[in-house]
Amino acid sequence: MTPSPRWAFEAYQRIRFRLPELVTETATPKQVPSLEAISDRFDGFIFDAFGVLNAGNNALPTAVARFHNLQSMGKHCLILSNAASAPQQELVRKYRNLGFPITPDQLISSRMLVSDALASEPERRWAIMAPASAHADHLPCRGFTISDLEAKANRERLDNADAILMLSAQGWTRELQQGLIDSLNRRPRPVWVANPDLVAPRENGLSLEPGYYAHHLMDATGLDTVFFGKPFNNAFDAAKSRLSPIPTSRLLMVGDTLHTDILGGRNSGISTMLVTAHGALKGLDVNACIAASEIVPDFIGPEI
Repeated sequence: MTPSPRWAFEAYQRIRFRLPELVTETATPKQVPSLEAISDRFDGFIFDAFGVLNAGNNALPTAVARFHNLQSMGKHCLILSNAASAPQQELVRKYRNLGFPITPDQLISSRMLVSDALASEPERRWAIMAPASAHADHLPCRGFTISDLEAKANRERLDNADAILMLSAQGWTRELQQGLIDSLNRRPRPVWVANPDLVAPRENGLSLEPGYYAHHLMDATGLDTVFFGKPFNNAFDAAKSRLSPIPTSRLLMVGDTLHTDILGGRNSGISTMLVTAHGALKGLDVNACIAASEIVPDFIGPEI
């Protein structure tokens, strides 16, 4: 299935009860043509990646130039991504190759967050949702990747795992999903989700991400999961810590998704800007989506 922006928005609305409650007062968004109009108000810019800086492996038209411009003005730029399929150094290299002049300390990924948490869980043996290309063996944990769950030996191996890590949805299938659900119904165990996104903007549309399969799993098993990444506090606490010399009032979160970027930014006390031309809300009535979700950004613009 290739989801549409309308489908994705409605899917986020259906799982809204599992997301953090909005704790800040409703704002009145201001329309801006781009970040240039408000760049003097902020010293630190926290960018979502997919739908803001890039779509899949392609940089978005004005994003590279804006990133360079902000840094030439002495502004601090940080990428806060829910990406978990690639190791940190590979992700930094990707964005540098796309033209974004970042150093490793300018990128926080949800994979980095879950990797830090795994380092304190040395005794568990993890069954990991990930293809070989995700290099799950680079994570600081014992475990194996989930492959052919139709084979009896692998079903037993999965049942004997201490916990589940949903790292990457590349190559994931309905059969693998059902096998995981069946295993967790036979023996409930902790489930960690390294990417809370339901979808991600790619070159040819939206892809389903681990968050989608995690909520499907929760519906089917009744289990709770632990999420790492936006809109949850672990992501925004890490971003604010990385930009700690800058007051929160001088930070701006820029994202394309109301239920992750904007919700999480607002709950962290950070000003927010919703971009609409390329990401999760492309082609939708943005004001209607804001009214339906009651998640209101401070600024709205087509792109950065």
